[in-house]
Amino acid sequence: MKFFEQCARRWVILVAALMALPLAAEPDALQICVSCHGKDGVGINADYANLGGQNKAYLVNQLYAFRSGDRKNAVMNGMAAGLSDADIEALAAWYSGQQWVTQNNGDASLVEEGRNRAGYCHACHGMQGHPVAQEWPIIAGQSALYVENQLMGFKNGARYHPLMANVVKNLDPAAMKALAAYYTQVTKAD
Repeated sequence: MKFFEQCARRWVILVAALMALPLAAEPDALQICVSCHGKDGVGINADYANLGGQNKAYLVNQLYAFRSGDRKNAVMNGMAAGLSDADIEALAAWYSGQQWVTQNNGDASLVEEGRNRAGYCHACHGMQGHPVAQEWPIIAGQSALYVENQLMGFKNGARYHPLMANVVKNLDPAAMKALAAYYTQVTKAD
């Protein structure tokens, strides 16, 4: 019984210490993002990225790319154009600190096919859609439509990364839909 009492006491001390940590203040520029990505980073539309829990370095890189126009998106280029470096850092810190949410909105009948096709993705995005490199996105749990559209963007040249160009060159829309169905239901790895 003494062992359990010691564990309970340590647990109480740990919880109290965690509760004493200051919460990150909302960034001033957050209002620019909430209409699409929500305050908590959950996209309000299946076509929008979920940012909550995403890798901070990835978010920073993407916001810089949207701001400079290196990554093309009519809405995001305009939204990011007025962001300062400090805004970008604060927004990335905010969203990476939010809870990850798994969308699980793909076609359930395609999940197994997507799992079988995901070998293409493992080298960069990890076995469960969570990359080791913080500069790469977590794709697990994103909306199926978002994943599908991003794969198609790499395929048609709207987005570019040399590794992704090689991965998608032989993927047809049905394969992209299966991959999206698989990754949308994968939960965040611990």
